[in-house]
Amino acid sequence: MAKKTTFICEVCGYETFKWMGKCPRCTGWDTIKEFNFDKDDAHTRVKPVIITDEELPEERIILGIGEMDRVLGSGLTRGSSILLGGDPGIGKTTLCFEIVSRMAGLGLEVLYVSGEESLRQLSSRRKRLNLTNPFPILNTNRLDDILQAITDKTYNMVVIDSIQSIYNSKLPMLPGSVSQIKDVSSRLIREMKQTETTHVFIGHVTKEGAIAGPKILEHMVDTVLYFEGDKMLPYRMLRAIKNRFGPVDEIGIFQMQKEGLISVENPSEFFVSERGDIGSGSTLFPHITGSRPIILEVQAITPKTNFSIPRRLSLGYDLSRLFILIAVLEKVLGRPFFDRDVYVNVTGGMKVGETAIDLSVAASILSSYKDVNIGKDTALFGEIGLTGEIRKTVNMDIRLRECERLGITRVFCPRGAERVAGMEVIPVKNVRELFEHIA
Repeated sequence: MAKKTTFICEVCGYETFKWMGKCPRCTGWDTIKEFNFDKDDAHTRVKPVIITDEELPEERIILGIGEMDRVLGSGLTRGSSILLGGDPGIGKTTLCFEIVSRMAGLGLEVLYVSGEESLRQLSSRRKRLNLTNPFPILNTNRLDDILQAITDKTYNMVVIDSIQSIYNSKLPMLPGSVSQIKDVSSRLIREMKQTETTHVFIGHVTKEGAIAGPKILEHMVDTVLYFEGDKMLPYRMLRAIKNRFGPVDEIGIFQMQKEGLISVENPSEFFVSERGDIGSGSTLFPHITGSRPIILEVQAITPKTNFSIPRRLSLGYDLSRLFILIAVLEKVLGRPFFDRDVYVNVTGGMKVGETAIDLSVAASILSSYKDVNIGKDTALFGEIGLTGEIRKTVNMDIRLRECERLGITRVFCPRGAERVAGMEVIPVKNVRELFEHIA
């Protein structure tokens, strides 16, 4: 065993072999501390192994929580590492409690590690959620206690709530610092991967909306999930940002009730349930999230501007693309927007990155501009090019079938889409044809 001395910044994790008064990375004063650790030069040599699909089959656990199973990719993969992030109070602990209870009900060994709430608080939460399946809870912040627990007994699943609250007592940094999170997460992942223990890390979210801690934490895990939604509203969205065992950009919709989180089996009705006499400036868009189609509502208003430079604002739609779209409408249609503010909103808090929403956004803007009601039974999708042409998009047949299921009777789309019985499918070649239909 050889001793190694290094100096580490307790704020940003910068490492150096000499003491410095000011950290060159985070410019913090008196944040670099001396740290001694043992370096073991002897290690067991690891040899390459040939594996086949028959020898190591992929095992999945169906939780019975429809939206969670969908986002994970048809169930929970054995031995996977999951990072769950979200705003405080959004429901991360509630969701993990229900997952652990479901797994305990399947006869699997589970462990819930809480480094933030007391046992009394956790017991109260369990009673409020009416969870009938008991499961063990380890109330600690020390890494050594967790490692000892997973060494003494093999678990099928371990939940760490939260990863920022766990610390290694051998490190001089405070809990939640970059160095602590890197050390704690790497050791836990290494230990539980060896025993094929599925583990979930609950992570805090910064003011910018990113998971607190080093970005390397998201690279180390297999799946990164974000739990989103307005805490004042009863709906929550679970979004997969990274998934090695399933599709990315998959979204699960939950409804927060007194009994806990309830899966919303038909999210399209949630996003369009309050549509009545919609008026001008509103259209429907069939959006594809992962493997699921969801009908969204796109709204736009174009009031007269009171500024020398008109304002363009967008929620849920790329602002840079909105500038391009307005320029295309001005050039192709010859309609000036220099005296109009343009505001675009995708309802429900959804963020749409696919270009198929272009046609729906353009129709909403033109509908508001001309003060024409397109109708609540009309949907639009298609990408708009710089010359005003409507380009084909992927999964056009899936979008049309979802529109048919919700009773939409008219759809504007690119050419080449299949015909659907009982639905008027109107192929449009360019923006000018769309404007003629709206006007």
